[in-house]
Amino acid sequence: MSTPRIGETALARGVTATWWYTAVGVAFFVALTALFWILWAWAAPALDAPWRFPLSIAGSVAWIAASILLLLDYRPSVLAARDGERHPPSTLTMAGFVLAALGALLLGLGTSSLLAAAAVVAFVLSVRPWTPGVRWRVVVGATLLVLVLVFVEASAFATQGIPVSAFSAPAFFVLMVPSMTAFSLWWWEIVLELDWARTAESQLAATRERLRLANDVHDLQGHHLQVIALQLELAERLITKDPAAAAEQIRAAQGAVNEARAGTRALATSFRGVPLPDELENAADLLRAAGHDVRMHVGAGAASAPADVLGPIVRESVTNVLKHGDGARARIELARDGDTWVYRMMNDAAGHDGGAGGVAGAEGGAGTDVAWGSGLTGMGERLEVSGGKVEAWNDGTSFTVQVRLPVGHAPVAGDSGLPATTGDHA
Repeated sequence: MSTPRIGETALARGVTATWWYTAVGVAFFVALTALFWILWAWAAPALDAPWRFPLSIAGSVAWIAASILLLLDYRPSVLAARDGERHPPSTLTMAGFVLAALGALLLGLGTSSLLAAAAVVAFVLSVRPWTPGVRWRVVVGATLLVLVLVFVEASAFATQGIPVSAFSAPAFFVLMVPSMTAFSLWWWEIVLELDWARTAESQLAATRERLRLANDVHDLQGHHLQVIALQLELAERLITKDPAAAAEQIRAAQGAVNEARAGTRALATSFRGVPLPDELENAADLLRAAGHDVRMHVGAGAASAPADVLGPIVRESVTNVLKHGDGARARIELARDGDTWVYRMMNDAAGHDGGAGGVAGAEGGAGTDVAWGSGLTGMGERLEVSGGKVEAWNDGTSFTVQVRLPVGHAPVAGDSGLPATTGDHA
């Protein structure tokens, strides 16, 4: 069973970030539409009253503030509806309605346009958390109403000598307000639904894995316990008549116990395994958290590398870097070189001077002698079973552990753990 990738947590947080991008985008569109009406009030020759321009600015500010308040209340309304709860009108909503009404009044008076006031009303209708069927009816209705007002006011302004081209920009933005607002919020709800579906899929996958584990444990333990019970019962019957045969059955029962233990250990190991790309990401994150500047190079096809062998080695090499490195830099590499997987962990050397018991280059590596402690020894023993080898060297500025493993390696028996590190440098 694979563990969730590191990026999945960030993805869940990204849904919240997507909401803020959406909300800011809608508020920006409202501000841009209001700006066109302010420019209209400033430039239109028929609007020469000095009070109209500041009134238009005040109405625009009220509309923008109302949009922010209504958007802030939109998200909790959708989340409550998703959970089957009713989200009562909040203080934000009521304040947003009041500001929207004030903005519609002031903007309409300041621009001498019913269309400007209708833009605010259309936005309020579009930003409400309607059910999907109702929302699009409201949006279509608001758009048609705005469209009718565009033609009516264009004709009225034309009779006043105002060219239609001067009215086209604010009219176009007002016409787009309902659909732009609704489509933006609808898009965010789609992202939210996808996130919910991903969460449900992960929970379902975890449940399936638990059921599979329960079935496997039942089959494994049930079979061995039945065999052990029969062998011990037979040994009990033979113990007075044929002690040698009874002892043989007891030894067979002991063998069944060992098989059950090995099977249980293998089963636990299979569920505990983590894909190798995830191991490498975990290693890089752990080193960065410890203050290292980490560079990582992962070649193509790394997902098919043997995680049962290389996974514990990645963890062991990271432990060595954390214990013995200088804490400044580290580099992780995994690539395929012909028929061999090559894994390297390089870090800045912490003044390692070789020491007693060093081996030149550690299995043939180049550079200064390094101490060969139990961690590197454990790596070497594990790789020897699979036909691989481990190399380690210190060139005075950096320490490198290199592992070479044939692509068609033999499976590793037993537990996937490695001996604890006690003295090797990395």
